[in-house]
Amino acid sequence: MKITMNTGNNPAYEAMFDDLIQSVFGFSFAPWFARKLWDKNYESYAIIEDGNMLSNVCIYKSDLLINGEKVPAIQFGAVATRPGARGRGLSRQIMEHVLALYSTRFAYLFANESVLDFYPPFGFKQVQTYGAEISVAIDNDPKAAVKCGLDDERLQAALQNKRMHSNIMDCVGSAPIQMFHYIMAYAKDIYYLPQCQAVVVATQKGDRLFVADVLSQRAITFEEIAAELPFCDVKKVAFGFSPDWLGITPTWTPTNMQTDPFFVRGSYPLPEKFCFPVTSMT
Repeated sequence: MKITMNTGNNPAYEAMFDDLIQSVFGFSFAPWFARKLWDKNYESYAIIEDGNMLSNVCIYKSDLLINGEKVPAIQFGAVATRPGARGRGLSRQIMEHVLALYSTRFAYLFANESVLDFYPPFGFKQVQTYGAEISVAIDNDPKAAVKCGLDDERLQAALQNKRMHSNIMDCVGSAPIQMFHYIMAYAKDIYYLPQCQAVVVATQKGDRLFVADVLSQRAITFEEIAAELPFCDVKKVAFGFSPDWLGITPTWTPTNMQTDPFFVRGSYPLPEKFCFPVTSMT
């Protein structure tokens, strides 16, 4: 069957894509589409019949930093087949097509526990990832928060000009994907820290603070960040990325490989322990 490729900002294609995603995953890309964030690095490959998208596979092209070395890579996402079209091998056809186009690139993806057996036949293997956490007391004034809206110039500048990255594992050039996560999950959790001149995405639950992202143009320490974070009664901080560049040595905890599966394709050596940045996942 014919496979169609699109790189976004095509209203008719976006409508078909969004209808498929809603039917399979139950959420909408519409807020992301509305901001014209679908760039040339995000490619959708789909099988369409009579104006109806039956199956889709997306990739996002970006560079990974692995042990400090830049590695051109593709990340698979939005792998979906409409319920009524399953059993016809449509996803398999698209996966084979895309992998033939990018046969030499390191590839990776985050799956869900219902499809653990789908990816190994295409050369993917599951690897262990980790959560990073530290014990630290933070007791600042929440009223001192300087929040950033999604259209705040400080956020946009921080995204485009980020210079500091993990030397263990990081993703470079993923601003549109980061914005997807900010829009969908963290719209009210984005803060500007004037002294650090950094943007932090963080949310608190009980005495636990989750720092999903830190955007900075210069080297800073977590101690500097902690002094400005507008949260109180914090005893533990978990990170949604490898936080080595913040001058800390976290406790690494293995993630559940059944519920949080991470697959890679390619022979590039990975760090022994790493946390892939959650806001760069597709």
